[in-house]
Amino acid sequence: VSTQSTGGGLMRARTAAAKYATGDILVYLDSHCEVLPGWLEPLIEPIFRDRTAVTCPVIDTIEWQTMELISGRAPMSAIGSYNLLLNYNWYPIPQSEQIKKEKRARENIGIFSPIRSPAMAGGLFAINRLYFKELGSYDTQMNVWGGENTEISIRIWTCGGSLLFTPCSKSWTCIPTWISV
Repeated sequence: VSTQSTGGGLMRARTAAAKYATGDILVYLDSHCEVLPGWLEPLIEPIFRDRTAVTCPVIDTIEWQTMELISGRAPMSAIGSYNLLLNYNWYPIPQSEQIKKEKRARENIGIFSPIRSPAMAGGLFAINRLYFKELGSYDTQMNVWGGENTEISIRIWTCGGSLLFTPCSKSWTCIPTWISV
């Protein structure tokens, strides 16, 4: 366990953690997230096949007042993307990706295969440790919450990587209703 002597913010803490890591794959989850048994294997498997793949679990909701796990916030028929103001949201899977998904299902080679996405929601993802370093890791000069997912998503795509949602890896996040996501 490593601690920082001064508060440096989330991006600097994650970057420092990556420097201490010795494993092949980094997995980041925000502190307000939960997972169940069996979530990790489908999240990291694509990275073993392609070290430039960055994977994200399906993100569902924890009702913050009751702590009940609620599925369906991010349906498996959606990917992450941005509007013109770079606000993140869920959008329908593009037809080209839907056709690939249906073909895999017909050939019985992975109806639940990872789905390519232009963007990630934020702090829930897995990445090859050396690839993360090659990307330059996080921009540690970012001091405002909410831009890191945009910045790292664009960096992944422009540096030859791919961003994948892994339908068999589920996570839940607890975000109070007064915070808009």
